[in-house]
Amino acid sequence: MDWRKLKVRGSRFGSGGIGTDTVLQLGAALLLAVYYALPFLLKLTWWGVRDWDLFLTIAAVPAGSVLDYGQFPFWNPYLSGGNILFHHPEVAVLTPFFLLYLIFGAVIGLKLQVLIAYFLGFWGSMRLGRTLGISKAGAAVAAVAYFGSVHLAMHFAEGHMPFTHYAFLPWFIHFVLEGAKDRRYLIGAIIALALMILGNGAAVPFLYTMMFTGLLLIMRGIHFRTAAEIRSFIAAVVLAIGVAAVKVVPMVVYMVQNRWTVDTDESVPVSALGKIFFGLKHSLFATNFYPQKWAWHEYGAYVSPLLVLLAAYLLVKRFRAHWYWLVLAGFFLLLGLGDFGALSPWRMLTSLPGFSSLRATGRAFGFVILSVAILGGLGFSYVGQMIVGWRRERVLRIGLYSAAGIIVLTNLVLAWPIMNEAFNRPARQVVRSEEFRHVVDQRPKAFENYLANRGSLVSPWLSAYHPSRGLVGPDNAVYPEFVAGGEVEVLTREYTPNVITYRVKGGTSGGELVVGMGFDAGWRADDGRRLGEMQGLISFPVNAGEQTVVLRYRTPYFYHGLAVSLLTLAGMVVWRRGLFGAPLTVRAAG
Repeated sequence: MDWRKLKVRGSRFGSGGIGTDTVLQLGAALLLAVYYALPFLLKLTWWGVRDWDLFLTIAAVPAGSVLDYGQFPFWNPYLSGGNILFHHPEVAVLTPFFLLYLIFGAVIGLKLQVLIAYFLGFWGSMRLGRTLGISKAGAAVAAVAYFGSVHLAMHFAEGHMPFTHYAFLPWFIHFVLEGAKDRRYLIGAIIALALMILGNGAAVPFLYTMMFTGLLLIMRGIHFRTAAEIRSFIAAVVLAIGVAAVKVVPMVVYMVQNRWTVDTDESVPVSALGKIFFGLKHSLFATNFYPQKWAWHEYGAYVSPLLVLLAAYLLVKRFRAHWYWLVLAGFFLLLGLGDFGALSPWRMLTSLPGFSSLRATGRAFGFVILSVAILGGLGFSYVGQMIVGWRRERVLRIGLYSAAGIIVLTNLVLAWPIMNEAFNRPARQVVRSEEFRHVVDQRPKAFENYLANRGSLVSPWLSAYHPSRGLVGPDNAVYPEFVAGGEVEVLTREYTPNVITYRVKGGTSGGELVVGMGFDAGWRADDGRRLGEMQGLISFPVNAGEQTVVLRYRTPYFYHGLAVSLLTLAGMVVWRRGLFGAPLTVRAAG
């Protein structure tokens, strides 16, 4: 048998080897990723502005729990007087990105996460473009127009690590579409969505991904008169949630019990749309309209006018074939305008469970960019095909590729200064205290406090679903505990992330001790004594005499979710032939 003649029989899923198209995509994605992330990498150890403080902290705390204490990262004692960690929607633990935090630390790890996200996002966007029938060059233009957009660059520069998980969105759509033809592609869709949930993307990216993809596939189902893609979508979503249930189950239970409500009464004036989509003044610190409720990173969504022209030309010529992309762009444009009346999509959407915690309506504009990018890529391909054989084909082709170059170059030029303004201060030298305690600061400096083994009672509001909880006295002095009744003497105390150990001595009638740590249903005492909640803090009874009290936290429903995840994975293995089709077989050619 000549092994050089072996061929893989089956679908394109195993069509053998890496084609030229894939090699070009990989090369282009790598170059683009390095370019966009380079301002971060040139200041590799610098701390970032604004929300970098929060996301550096919630990356460092779980890594420190594992490396410094040998504990699974269930609880975060460092933010707002103590809060959830593992099942926080924007905390990444069971994800490959967590390895970056463990190996390189939070500062470098998150910057490498941005680099990898750009690589996956550009590559996935090009793959999706090819799946949708866009030419190689058109797919590259669409990828830069979307994943290289000002919109994403500003969110990354702001420190919004959840937005890095939009890198999995084009992969998810690509694999769902292919899975409708060949079920073996569903495994890719399941992995992409599960990674989004298990990482930082279980809130905003997940909700918007479900909404955008669901609407797209419903309209494609109507257009092509088939439910195959919807079935593929439902199967991928159900199995991905099952795989990620170890996080989903405790997260959903917690969010139901502790509803996080925000003010959704916000809107964007129509007069601001010109500056949002076509203006060139894009910066984290820009103000382009009044009243601008949020910083500009929540609004800026530049789209090249040339890309819009290509999209418009395509719709004029091939409207019946591509109408649903225009509907998507229009819907998310209206959604991004916010609450402008009783029939506004934003008002209706935020009345639904899960979506009621959304804020910053301008985040919907990212999907206007994606829809226009796909239409523009299709328009580029259509024009390229149309001019074949024309008398002035060469001149027209030069003009077409020049327009594409301008689209790409404009995004690159606009993104660089945005990414460059994210880091304006070198890392500080911080002395770590042996004793943990909470502090009150004039402004949030959660990451610096974490390095000093201090908990921040003044911290970013996104860090938790509760207000800060602590024992604060005159002059902002913070006390570790308080005797609420009886006679209690604290002999020693020891804090680790999931465990608080007290040696106490109670008087003849005992007493009640309130600990300066936020209460949560996951707290238990090793000896089974009752724990209570007093003003949002942990309290426990102290018996007469000397005793050791060990308080231990474990995420509620963690093991329930883990069981679902393991059962889902086991079921996928057992029923792999039914779920993903027949396995590939190898035969000798000839």
